[in-house]
Amino acid sequence: METKRYGLRHPYFSIKIQNDRSYGGSQTWSANRMMRKYGCGVVGMADVLLYLGLHQTSYETDLLYGILQEDGYLSYPRYERYLMKMRRRYLSIIPGFGVPGFFLPLAMTRYFRHYRMDLRASWCLRPGRILPRIEEMLRQDIPVILAIGPNFPMFWGGRRVTFYRKENGVYLPSAEVKAHFVVVTGIMDGYFQISSWGKEYYLSWAEYQKYIKKYGTCLTSNICRIRVKGKKRKEEK
Repeated sequence: METKRYGLRHPYFSIKIQNDRSYGGSQTWSANRMMRKYGCGVVGMADVLLYLGLHQTSYETDLLYGILQEDGYLSYPRYERYLMKMRRRYLSIIPGFGVPGFFLPLAMTRYFRHYRMDLRASWCLRPGRILPRIEEMLRQDIPVILAIGPNFPMFWGGRRVTFYRKENGVYLPSAEVKAHFVVVTGIMDGYFQISSWGKEYYLSWAEYQKYIKKYGTCLTSNICRIRVKGKKRKEEK
């Protein structure tokens, strides 16, 4: 990965949970047990659409009414209701499994059509296209849902990828995950800046590639690409 940096044009939204300030949303706050355990896909979709609606009037919908407070933070009660509506209307959770990655573009397409937005969504699939598509979306001020799939072919294997926190320019291991969705908000120093569990982490692009090749598959470890409908595509060689 090149050293060139990419990022969103606006600060990623924040929610006050007691005295803490989040970096995006989290399924762990939910009062619903199913959401707490398997809701990362719902949060990923909801957060991307929330960011778009907050910063582009053409993507604002009735679901976001009153969610932004005067102090610039989101209202958590309204955010919780927003997640529940997103789950009921567009993206169901499969008990014991969660949300398959290819469900996301289908759900987003229904959302875009319902609100007559000029956007379309698709599952990227080709591993060589993942990084260029993330860069493309960030340049257009669109956060990116990235899936870290389960081990394949042994779905219950124990291999994971590392999330890092950044302190004084140093990336320090903080958590290990698999079968999880995150939202990419930037790229720097060979790392994806991500939102997960309401916190800011970093994911090594090289380590993510290694995970796909050795322990996963691009069918489940990939991104949900969003682009403006009808816009000319620039295919990478």
